[in-house]
Amino acid sequence: MALVKVSVVIPTYYRPKDLADLFDSLLRQTVKPMEVIVVDDTPTNVIEKVCETYHDSFKGFNIKLVYVRNYRERSAAIARNIGASMANGEIMLFLDSDVVLLPDYIEKILEVFDEKPETLGVQGWINLGIASKGHIYTKRHIIVNIWRMIFHLSYIRHSETKKFKLFQYPSNLQKITLCESLSGSNMALKRSVFDEFKFDENLLKYSYMEDKLFTYSVYKKYPNSLYITPYAKCVHKVSEEGRITTSTFEHPHLRACRKYVLKKLFGTKGIIIFGWQTLGLLTLSISRKIWRFIRKK
Repeated sequence: MALVKVSVVIPTYYRPKDLADLFDSLLRQTVKPMEVIVVDDTPTNVIEKVCETYHDSFKGFNIKLVYVRNYRERSAAIARNIGASMANGEIMLFLDSDVVLLPDYIEKILEVFDEKPETLGVQGWINLGIASKGHIYTKRHIIVNIWRMIFHLSYIRHSETKKFKLFQYPSNLQKITLCESLSGSNMALKRSVFDEFKFDENLLKYSYMEDKLFTYSVYKKYPNSLYITPYAKCVHKVSEEGRITTSTFEHPHLRACRKYVLKKLFGTKGIIIFGWQTLGLLTLSISRKIWRFIRKK
């Protein structure tokens, strides 16, 4: 495999401890990146201090650590575009700050680009069995997953397929497989992709589904160019810090982003999908409240 230069781009909003864990996993990679670019949406200097602490560690491996503050509106989409514009690598690896990579993650990502020349983007596999919070597939989880599938919400697919659809994610992945979109938590893209595509900067703050909008747009133009590989493994801790939480069935900002993305991707059909998904989310929320009430009795 030819030596390929990799730029890592990490947009973050707070999460200093998580970022330090990610840095440690990058330093342990069997194939090191040429640079790590942190784009900071945090209003304080906590992230800058983490970068200062790790500067010499990265320098020791001849890795350039770049810290840049986003002075525009807070937005994961804007932060990703800023990082992409600064990157010098042939491959841009976008990582959420609450991800931890297994040591051969980058090596296995690059193998896909090397083995499949048509590849424009690759995501590693978040093995749900080793996720920090764990996933036990009880009858209730199975029912919820089926419900999410019916309402075209993101759901877990337990069987192999030739291509994973937009709202599917594999629980059991045995081989490199085509997919219609990539997860922004960990995805690598060829530099040339950014000659045609940018992250949509109308999606502000948490920028919910900006990864789906970006990568599904790539898929529509280049149908057999996106892959997921089981060999590049990582853990997504799903940190609550810097994440939108709500006691209602869906935060208004997330709902607005979801509607925008679906309409942008599918036009009028997207509005119908949005309404159908919203009904599914509402009924799931009601069923959870009923379940909690029954358990308390």
